[in-house]
Amino acid sequence: MGKLLNSYAMPHPPIIVPWIGKGEEGKVQSTIDACKKVSLEIKSSKPDTIIFITPHGPLFRDAIAVSDEKRIDGSFKDFGAPGIRFAKEINTELTKRVINEANKKGITTASINKKTSELYNIEFTLDHGAMVPMYFIDENYRDYKIMHITYGLLSKSQLYEFGMIIKKCIEEMDINAVIISSGDMSHKLSDDGPYSY
Repeated sequence: MGKLLNSYAMPHPPIIVPWIGKGEEGKVQSTIDACKKVSLEIKSSKPDTIIFITPHGPLFRDAIAVSDEKRIDGSFKDFGAPGIRFAKEINTELTKRVINEANKKGITTASINKKTSELYNIEFTLDHGAMVPMYFIDENYRDYKIMHITYGLLSKSQLYEFGMIIKKCIEEMDINAVIISSGDMSHKLSDDGPYSY
């Protein structure tokens, strides 16, 4: 029987990655320290799978997007650091099980792979919402598969039920997992940001 070991809410501003922040990350040192603390906790618990729930992958109004290939990769090229790359193996058994259970419960999922990403005219890649937390986790622990999810614009009750499906599927399998819910603390911090202050 598997176990959900822990869940964390982690931020994803690329500036906290030193190669992107280029000295500016010092302004948010307490955030960096918290990310490093999470990384050490994850190293200590040694999960088989880390489930990343992100707002920056393919977003659908009526479905939850789930990356469904054997592997997925990505880089920080959009943030001026193409040399920082990630290549991760997807836990395909967990992914397929969650998709099937969700569909049985009437929760629509969009299975994202190389073929469907061409159909939707999107890139099959890790997004910074997953990669920023991953950067800190990988400093201390790399022996894990992933599940990569972008939440959909569904009702709160459907999103809650989807989370319970993930937990149930973990427990039915012989894996130990951690969930990372990735989100930014605020998009409106100054007049210089991409959103109005």
